[in-house]
Amino acid sequence: MASEFWKAERTAVLETAQELARLGLVSGASGNVSLLIPGETPLVAITPSRRSYRSMTAEDIPVIDFEADPIYGDLPPSSETMLHLAVYAARRDVRSVVHTHSVYASVCAVAGMEIPPVIDEVVVLVGGSIRVAPYQPPGSEELAQSACEALKNRSAALLSNHGLVAVGHDLGAAMDVAALVERAAQIYIMAKLLGAERQLPPEVVTVEEGLYQMHRTMEENA
Repeated sequence: MASEFWKAERTAVLETAQELARLGLVSGASGNVSLLIPGETPLVAITPSRRSYRSMTAEDIPVIDFEADPIYGDLPPSSETMLHLAVYAARRDVRSVVHTHSVYASVCAVAGMEIPPVIDEVVVLVGGSIRVAPYQPPGSEELAQSACEALKNRSAALLSNHGLVAVGHDLGAAMDVAALVERAAQIYIMAKLLGAERQLPPEVVTVEEGLYQMHRTMEENA
């Protein structure tokens, strides 16, 4: 039956999107989630456009090819499909992309402030400072390319005046990065309000960057 095609992948995308909503990292129909389906002809399962996470079902999750043509499903894929496809094309280590509109990360994105390495996890799990990609119109190829530039050697990037994109070797990893960045953004903003934000020592950052690159290499070769 057609409903069984990529059922596990579609269900995983649905569950991740709903978990992001429960965590407050997205709301309503904002943000989007995708999962790479590897194979001779790779495909992508991605959340549909303008569909509330509360009412969404696994049947609603489209599967598309790398031309954004539909392979499964009746609903149009996310308006940020270009962003997801561009990340997969640029990063061999990435098998999931999560785009959120979480509050504190979005505050930094609106302010144009990159999040520096103020806690160890930002370096070990994200790769270092979380850069801000210059503003480009939502859903555009320009936004996709801008995000890919900001994601170089990183697992997350802020999208100016927009939100956050997080990537990982699976859905859980990408979701964990999105949640971590939101927490780091909150810590950074609060520390700045106190006038006493301190970054990690440079020698610590160097060691932790090495750990991040080691894990990334392992994921590329997995």
